[in-house]
Amino acid sequence: MLTCPTSSDDVQREEPNDQAPAWLCQLDEGSRAVFAITTMEKESKMREDVHNPAQPNQPEMDKAARVESSISRRQLLRTTALLASAAAVASAGLAGIIAGSAGRAEAAVAARGGKIKVIDFRCRPPLKPYSGLYNLRQSTLAKRPNRLNNPATEGTPPHAVSMVGQPGAMEEWWKEIDAAGVDIVVSNGRYAAGDPTFSMDSKTLSGLQKQYKGRFYGLAAINLDQPMDATVSELEDAIKNLGLPGANFEPGYRSKNGGPTTIDNADFYPIFETMIRLDAVLMVQTGAFAGLESFGPANDMSKFDEVKVKFPKLKVLLAHGGYPSMDAALALALKHPNIYICPDVYMFWPGGQTFQINLDLLPDQFVYGSAFPFGNIDTTLKQTLKLPVNKSTLKSYLYDNAAQLLKL
Repeated sequence: MLTCPTSSDDVQREEPNDQAPAWLCQLDEGSRAVFAITTMEKESKMREDVHNPAQPNQPEMDKAARVESSISRRQLLRTTALLASAAAVASAGLAGIIAGSAGRAEAAVAARGGKIKVIDFRCRPPLKPYSGLYNLRQSTLAKRPNRLNNPATEGTPPHAVSMVGQPGAMEEWWKEIDAAGVDIVVSNGRYAAGDPTFSMDSKTLSGLQKQYKGRFYGLAAINLDQPMDATVSELEDAIKNLGLPGANFEPGYRSKNGGPTTIDNADFYPIFETMIRLDAVLMVQTGAFAGLESFGPANDMSKFDEVKVKFPKLKVLLAHGGYPSMDAALALALKHPNIYICPDVYMFWPGGQTFQINLDLLPDQFVYGSAFPFGNIDTTLKQTLKLPVNKSTLKSYLYDNAAQLLKL
């Protein structure tokens, strides 16, 4: 396969004859894609000229054709094949990236040149406190009146999805994690109006973290339906004593004390102060389903900006990446270096191309997640490995940025 020269940290290298010309590799991906289209058109023209020789008054070849003439016929064909695939990705967007059936992601990880470690920051185990999410995967998403053409979501759910709370469910979940090539998973706590099928407590997560030491980490639940003093006390205990590396914050799901609200509510200032004092990350729910009412206010990034101006040391991770306010979320991350974007399943949902094309621009602020059970663990990772980003960005996205937040 014809490739551009890779960085010095790449483990696998191609033979010299398999390298694209240096001048070509210096172009950005967009320019290479355009050149691919031009090259294919010129190649077609060259084939026509073999059968229809040019007349004396035919104009001279233009600049692009002269560049082609300096490349050997063999290398031209191979360059065209390589860049045609890049052009297909550029023109087809999401469809081009997610095409293909699901498979073992472990082999794909190795194929990028050495084993790339992976932390899945959004992966819930098949336990009863998460059963509401698993039911949504099997009911709401599976029975949509219109298709969501993403194989990680519309594809056949793995066996663990139908085993929630049953014997062997956790073992099956770990088998799927191992088969995908994922090293570490993170699961968030949640208090959803006390619903036992949607509420995961911090103590249970701490127990799992001890049971699967080094491979499982939990984010503390934050109960917003009780007095704030009690909430802060529980939060501090979860991080200082139970050992959880952060917390999950969902103001749109508050059912008492004023009901659903947004992150800029002054009621929450004690939470922010506690997270700063403990130097722990606060994951905040965003996305199309971020509140009990309209998703608009929950994804208003100006409200996040107001909080960050008041609390500049607060480390915030946007669960679902601020979707559908992707551009504003990117601007927020640009302004505040300790804002992190976790697009998870929305990376491959409608509009997710915005996240994809900005990974290389903010390589230290994107965090990978599958949002399992909403996205299959292996398929989501396989899709991610096909993204047209450089290897150092992929490494940061899949592992390094999350490891920093977990203080590994």
